[in-house]
Amino acid sequence: MAVNQLIDPNDIHTAAATWSGFIYQGKVALYHVLKLLNADSDNVKYSLQLDSLEDFAIVEKIDDEINPITLHQVKAMKSAHYSSYKVAFEKLEKRIDEYPCEGAYFHMTTETEKGVNEIKEKHPKMDIYDQYDDNCFCPLEEIDEQCGNLISKYLRQHNLEQFDNSDTREIFRNKLETIICGQIIKIHSKNHKNDVKIREGAYHSIIPLTDFEVILKTDPQESLDNEDYYLFLTKELLNQYHCEFCLEITEELDDKGETLTEDEKEKLSDYLQQINELDKNSLLKFIQSLLPNRKVKLDTIKELKDFNVQQDEFKDAFLQILFELVKPSGKIGQNLSWEGTDNLRYTATAINTGQATKHKLCKRIYENIKSTDIDVPYESNKLITTSIDIISIKDELNLQNEISQGQNDKKNHIVKWYDIGLISLNNAKKIIE
Repeated sequence: MAVNQLIDPNDIHTAAATWSGFIYQGKVALYHVLKLLNADSDNVKYSLQLDSLEDFAIVEKIDDEINPITLHQVKAMKSAHYSSYKVAFEKLEKRIDEYPCEGAYFHMTTETEKGVNEIKEKHPKMDIYDQYDDNCFCPLEEIDEQCGNLISKYLRQHNLEQFDNSDTREIFRNKLETIICGQIIKIHSKNHKNDVKIREGAYHSIIPLTDFEVILKTDPQESLDNEDYYLFLTKELLNQYHCEFCLEITEELDDKGETLTEDEKEKLSDYLQQINELDKNSLLKFIQSLLPNRKVKLDTIKELKDFNVQQDEFKDAFLQILFELVKPSGKIGQNLSWEGTDNLRYTATAINTGQATKHKLCKRIYENIKSTDIDVPYESNKLITTSIDIISIKDELNLQNEISQGQNDKKNHIVKWYDIGLISLNNAKKIIE
């Protein structure tokens, strides 16, 4: 075991990613933790360290000293070109020179044009992680299943077969990811704010592997009565959608021979950070503001799936709108909006249906606003959608005389919604500078 008692956390350049990939990073860290727990029960003496010595590291704490065992760098990219990884390979080799340990491993989502042996020849100080069912890569869409398989193996090894089914494996995985992703989000939040203590905090905030073992040996049904569990799952889903969006945008630009600018990366990072900083009530209000056409419920697994913002809505509508428009005034959850050249206020939504559905959509908004106390989004005049344009909900539904103004707060609230229009992203771009 390599022991380094001279590491100063303040000398470590944090490995925290600035804009994408850390949800995949957390899943990969969980996969490796499960590998260790399945391989040898004595491995519980180790701990998981995130975004410090590397994207993640396995360490052993002896007295007050933290000693690195293995370093792990994770790259969530779809590129198969060696050149896309070369600089990262070199950085990992430098890391193991700075922080000697038993090994340094590089995790990839995609198989590269050069084989593992060829990469090893060029970068002999590091290894490509090849323990994904004997593969040297694991796509984002497969990592959950791989973790589930390792959870199943652990349960069977410890005579906990009663907990080994598809539903409970998912609960276990989500609970285990909660430990990791919650800490990553916290570290990224401080890093984004340029907190001077981020390096020391990330270095010392290690997670004992016994914490994971406790979850794996606890009845998973206990999680289903915890409201915070579902809210965290929602935030984790939004982080995953954001990661997928960034990967897809990067791939599209690569195909055109282009790259994301630093300003675009920073903008995407900033939006995600704002979402992660939302508290429970603000998160629910934020999601409801994205979906004025339907109710939002997040108190059960079924509601989480059926009454939450969906993947295509969040990625193809809301994030695409944020990406294509200039950075707005305000923040997510705090008056995020744009002022157009027409002096009207514009707000992004996750509405992702076509112009042919405009009447049906307006009717759903009308019915939802009558039964749900949804705030007018940031006193907006227009809601930005992917492709729908209407002057106002009132005109579309011919509701001019439906409710007279001034009768009570609820009716005033509904009347305000009647005056809101919908605008497509393409047309919004012409008005917002």
